[in-house]
Amino acid sequence: MPVAAVITTDERQVACARELAARGWAVRWWGQPVEGLPGGAGAEALAGAAVVVGPVTGGPTVGLMNTVGAAWLEPARWPLAPGVLYVGGRPGPAAEAAVAAAGGRVYDILTDAAFAEANAWPTAEGAVLRAQQLDRQVVGGRTAVVVGYGRCGRALARLLHGFGCRVTVVARREESRARAAAGGAAAVAFDELAATLRDAELVFNTVPAPVLDAAALEALPPGALVIDIASHPGGVDWEAARRRQIRAYLELGLPARFFPVTAGRILAERVMAVASGQQT
Repeated sequence: MPVAAVITTDERQVACARELAARGWAVRWWGQPVEGLPGGAGAEALAGAAVVVGPVTGGPTVGLMNTVGAAWLEPARWPLAPGVLYVGGRPGPAAEAAVAAAGGRVYDILTDAAFAEANAWPTAEGAVLRAQQLDRQVVGGRTAVVVGYGRCGRALARLLHGFGCRVTVVARREESRARAAAGGAAAVAFDELAATLRDAELVFNTVPAPVLDAAALEALPPGALVIDIASHPGGVDWEAARRRQIRAYLELGLPARFFPVTAGRILAERVMAVASGQQT
């Protein structure tokens, strides 16, 4: 039976711990308590664990300050088992050095293609939910523009089409535009972005590059809402948006924020795959 220690800094990590336990793993928590499972505020919860599951975002100790002693915030002090596997997002040099000193290995879950693919749909649902919350109205039947057609762009276009939105996808590659059109959306290249934005009520950006610059934002009609889900700092010219009083929001970490149980299950499944050597 695998032994795992989960650094429980948020509800996704808590859900991951529960899911691993439900799958037959011996699980301990460190940080936020998980009802029904052993754990504690001291890093001794890590001792003897073959697998340590760190946070997906923010580094290995983000969110721990209020739940564990300050002495344990330095990874060099962690009592890691020989050969430990650390799975987490961007663990950083200190955690990497601590794991290496124990003869273990680090797996950055943010480089895992299957993890990203599995999170695309909850990310899309979270983006639409944020649009509904911020606009205080339904999205169905409205005009939506999806910028980019990667994993999250595809999920968003499909979801918005299902809501009955008039969806236009803006994508660089001809193949991507063809796939978007086959899915029921209009599809245009980036040289048509400004013209496309003139009728947009909702804009969802998925491109981690400055695509929604001042010129593009100038084309937006009054009242348009922009939800940017690309990696920080997103693809919006935030200063231009502020000057024009455009409602533009950078919305990151949507799966963990809105659907922590789903996000935790996805993380647990990928941890099990990595631990068994089945990651692809």
